[in-house]
Amino acid sequence: MSDYRETIVISMGGSLVVPDQIDVDFIKRMKDLVRHFNDEGYQIFLVLGGGKTCRNYQAAARTFSNVTDIDLDWIGITSIRLNAELFLRIMSDINVHPKVIERWQDAKGVDEPVVIVGAYEPGCSSDTDAIEMARVVGANRVINFSNVSHVYSEDPKQNPDAIRYDTLSWDQYRSIIPDTWTPGLSTPFDPVGARLAEESGITVAILGASVENLEAYLKGHDFDGTIIS
Repeated sequence: MSDYRETIVISMGGSLVVPDQIDVDFIKRMKDLVRHFNDEGYQIFLVLGGGKTCRNYQAAARTFSNVTDIDLDWIGITSIRLNAELFLRIMSDINVHPKVIERWQDAKGVDEPVVIVGAYEPGCSSDTDAIEMARVVGANRVINFSNVSHVYSEDPKQNPDAIRYDTLSWDQYRSIIPDTWTPGLSTPFDPVGARLAEESGITVAILGASVENLEAYLKGHDFDGTIIS
């Protein structure tokens, strides 16, 4: 039986870590937040995305006709591993698990208060990895922390009248996103992870890029975002 108040899985968009260049100020604030919630008795799994590094490399690869979706996913996996290694080293003065966890099966029994998660297989984004981790460690909720603050009925950049949702069922959410995964797909939460979360009864909170907003959600205060359950 875990001694932690709760195990929280955070799927952190790589675009927050590497929007163009590595955002050191953001990483410092994220580290302070993780340390704070560790002190409060929470265990935190940080699942990293690939960010701009991933998209730049995938864009270059797409210019070659022989490159497949599987190839593009492997490029994404490698960029995620780089971001995960960065966070592992940065968190070394906290009681962090000594290696990046890549396979969700390897998370079973991990007891350190901070665990950094990478990626290991094609066919989905880090969102799916976060749900798989939540299933293994018994977490009931996953936080999607990225540059997307809410779920909308349509892309609000294309349609300013798009409806913004505060809460959605998984059926409702899946009706407004594509059915299948493609590398680089831009949705608040990927379709593979969405199906798995629905099957597993896991709630996902879509939050924006504000560390303060994430803290408000974790503390049970008012926050901006969409809850999917």
